[in-house]
Amino acid sequence: MGDYQVRDLSALADEALAALEEGGRPGFPLIEGRVLAVQVTPERGTSSDIAIGVAALPSGFSTPDHTHRAEEIATVLRGSGSITIEGTTIDVSPGSVVVTPPYAHHVTTAGPDGPMVVFWMYAPAGSEQRWLAQDRD
Repeated sequence: MGDYQVRDLSALADEALAALEEGGRPGFPLIEGRVLAVQVTPERGTSSDIAIGVAALPSGFSTPDHTHRAEEIATVLRGSGSITIEGTTIDVSPGSVVVTPPYAHHVTTAGPDGPMVVFWMYAPAGSEQRWLAQDRD
């Protein structure tokens, strides 16, 4: 698995926001309207069964309704918005931590006052693979 993985959340948030303004950059690609930066994944040999990363959503942006087999922990680093899980909307702001159960339908939405940055973790890993392929393109 390699060395220990250490990330600075404030620096990740800053870089994700800068990438969002630029329309993406290497390691912080613009995918489906938002920046998605996978930081740790078994695919890259940086973990054995968890994926972590950061997403920057532009003001008013909503992810498509989706599910995955992984539990997801989302921590809001910047901005505000909501996370809707199985029809229940949870307002979020910096410091909010939301756990989404496996296979639960969910949508993340940035508020109208500016972009929202979310640090996310998936376990087991696997859902992030679709973004890794787009990051290589």
